Amino acid sequence: MRHITIGITQGDINSVGFEVIMKVLAESKIYEGKTFIVYGSPKAAAYHKKSLDLPNFNFNVISSAAEALPKRANMIDCVGEEVRVDAGMATQEAGKYAMMALQAGYEDLKNNNIDVLITMPLNRDSVQKAGIVFQNHTNFLGRAFNTTQHSELYVSDALKVCYVSSASQLSQVVKSISKDAVLEKIVALNDSLRYDFCITKPKIAVLSLNSELGDDDAVITKAVEEAKASGFMTVGPYTAESFFASAKYKDFDGVIGMYRDQVVTPFKALAYDDSYLFTMGLPKICVTPQMDLDYANVGKNNADESPLLCAIYSAYDLLKQREEYAELIKNQLK
Repeated sequence: MRHITIGITQGDINSVGFEVIMKVLAESKIYEGKTFIVYGSPKAAAYHKKSLDLPNFNFNVISSAAEALPKRANMIDCVGEEVRVDAGMATQEAGKYAMMALQAGYEDLKNNNIDVLITMPLNRDSVQKAGIVFQNHTNFLGRAFNTTQHSELYVSDALKVCYVSSASQLSQVVKSISKDAVLEKIVALNDSLRYDFCITKPKIAVLSLNSELGDDDAVITKAVEEAKASGFMTVGPYTAESFFASAKYKDFDGVIGMYRDQVVTPFKALAYDDSYLFTMGLPKICVTPQMDLDYANVGKNNADESPLLCAIYSAYDLLKQREEYAELIKNQLK
C-alpha cells in the first residue's frame, strides 16, 4: 500500500477529543505508511496538552496540506481566532469551531490533498445553537459531495448495519418507507460491501418495520423479492427482536433496518468494541470513531484512545481495499 495522508478533524474542543488525538499521534509507530494532518485550533490543543504527560509532543503548525511533514503531528489552524476552551461544557462556540474544522477537512479531501478523513465526535446541539444546520457527519458529507446514496454504516468484525429512514419519529418513519427506498439501500449496501470490504457476493438481511410482520411490511417484502430477482442475495424481512436475539446476524455480511434505533441499539450492545462509523456511498473514505464526548472526564488524562486507533487503521484498510477493487475492475476491462 502506498504512503497515504490522513486528515483528522478536531471535533468538540471541550471534550476529550484532543486528548485522544494527541495520545495517538504521540506514538511513533502510528506514522508507518501515513502522514497526519489535524484540522483544528493550536490554542485549544495547547490547553488540553497541559493535562497530559506528553512533554516531547508538539504540533507542527502548517498553512496547507502540501507543507505536511511525515512522522510529525501536523496541524492546519482552520479557526484562526482566539479560542476559549470551556472544558466539559457544551457551548455554541465549540460547535462553531467543530464545523470549521469539518469544513476544512472536507475541502482538502475533495481536492485530493488528503486521502481519507477521520471526523472526531462533535455535539450536534452545540452546532445547531451556533446557527448551523446539521444532522450528522454523514448527512453533511453526503450533501457536500452531492451524493444521494450516502448512508451511515456501523461496522465491526461481527456486524455491519445501516438503516433506511433517517426520520426521528416512528410516525414519520412509516411514511418514509417505500419499496424504492428499501431497494436503494440494498443496492448501496451491496455496493459498499463489494467495493470497500471485498465481499464478492454479499448476503444481506432486511428487517421488518414492526415487531410482528404486518401490512406496513408488504413494501419491504416486495423490495426484497425484487432485489432477489435482480441477483442480490437478500433475505427477509426479519423481525428485529428475534433476529438479534437468536444471533441470526452472524449468517449475514450486512443488515438493513428501517430506522436508526432498530439497528444501532443492538449494534452497540453486541459489537461496540473495536467498531467505527463509516459513511458509505461517498467518493472518498470518511470514518468516525465510536466514542463519546465524555465531558465528565476532560482533563483527567484517562480517555481511551483505542476508538481513534480503530478508525485510523480501518480507514487505511478501506482505502486499500477500494483501490485494489478499482484496479481489479480496470484489469478486467483491458
